[in-house]
Amino acid sequence: MVKNSKQNWQVGATVKVGFMSLVVKAAIATPGDYLPDAYILTNQAGTQLYKFVPHNGLEKIDVSEAKEMLEQAERHAANAATKAIARAAAGREIDALFA
Repeated sequence: MVKNSKQNWQVGATVKVGFMSLVVKAAIATPGDYLPDAYILTNQAGTQLYKFVPHNGLEKIDVSEAKEMLEQAERHAANAATKAIARAAAGREIDALFA
């Protein structure tokens, strides 16, 4: 998430990127520690989609690219949840040994 900015980068907020005022439609945590978060933005009329990655800039995208970004983020979240559940189960198993 963009943290060093005076702008509000939450979903639904309007932000200025260069000379454009855009509406934040989605904030996506990208997989991997080395990549920043990505944002899906639209123009005020809602007729054009953009992808914004801090330090990489703004890029015009189409609906299929936006869907792929959202699906990839959902798959990453599901994978992370599965791993967290497995770690919790292993922790309960270890706790049961010493109970």
